[in-house]
Amino acid sequence: MTRIATRIDVVRSVGAPLCEAEAHLDAAFKLLAEVQIAAVEGRAKARLPLDTGHDALAQIVQAQQALMNTRNAVHSAHYGFRAVQDTMGVDDQEFGDHGDTPREAKVGLTVVAHAA
Repeated sequence: MTRIATRIDVVRSVGAPLCEAEAHLDAAFKLLAEVQIAAVEGRAKARLPLDTGHDALAQIVQAQQALMNTRNAVHSAHYGFRAVQDTMGVDDQEFGDHGDTPREAKVGLTVVAHAA
């Protein structure tokens, strides 16, 4: 097997953009929610009929459902890559900031000690 430093680099090269993609998905989900809020509040503020913009709102809801499916797939992929990471013998790499997918934070990185 390759050196631990090489394996750590591989894990980071996958983990960093994966976590960035997860952050972008969350941002897109939030923005679509903001669109919904603005449309509903705007319709009321403009005193337009309840069905005004209904088809467009329905499209936003469909987009959010598709985005939710994408978030689920990416989250599952995260676990799959973590299994590969374990197979490579690289542990204690922390890429997320929420603790929902990555392992719980540890004090220090033990792999750094092995890299030397």
